[in-house]
Amino acid sequence: MTNRAPLIVAIVLLLLPVLYVGSYFALVEHVPIRAMYQGHEVTVFVSGYRGCGPYAVLFFWPLEQIDRTVRPGAWG
Repeated sequence: MTNRAPLIVAIVLLLLPVLYVGSYFALVEHVPIRAMYQGHEVTVFVSGYRGCGPYAVLFFWPLEQIDRTVRPGAWG
């Protein structure tokens, strides 16, 4: 019988980024903030995470920066 531990470790390590990205897209909310600036109404989108505490902002920050670069239309 062969040792399958390296295969299992490799599969788990390959699934971690998929779970990270999937959980980001499942939890992220684009929250619009409207304010008046020099007589014009300005809308800025900030991120929120459904049902997550303050550490989610730190945990998902790298992926949010990539998301803002790749999909600027979703962020206003």
